[in-house]
Amino acid sequence: MKNITAVVTRGPNKGALLNPHRYQGGYYLISKGGKGGNKRECAAEIIDINELESWIQRGYGIRMSAPGIGHSLFMPKSLIVRNV
Repeated sequence: MKNITAVVTRGPNKGALLNPHRYQGGYYLISKGGKGGNKRECAAEIIDINELESWIQRGYGIRMSAPGIGHSLFMPKSLIVRNV
């Protein structure tokens, strides 16, 4: 199993550790990013958190959040993937 995190690098939440944001429907949202990539029509819903790594490897970003910090799209170069 993999652990996917990101660290906020600027702004008032600098240094905060983020995890994949799970929406109320039980899914994680991935997106290719780029022009218009932050929009819902350019995104896909992923149910199984274990699938996220393969999407990261294909260049997709993941919506990340933490308690008290709203979700934001983080692209692969900003994500940390570790074995647990």
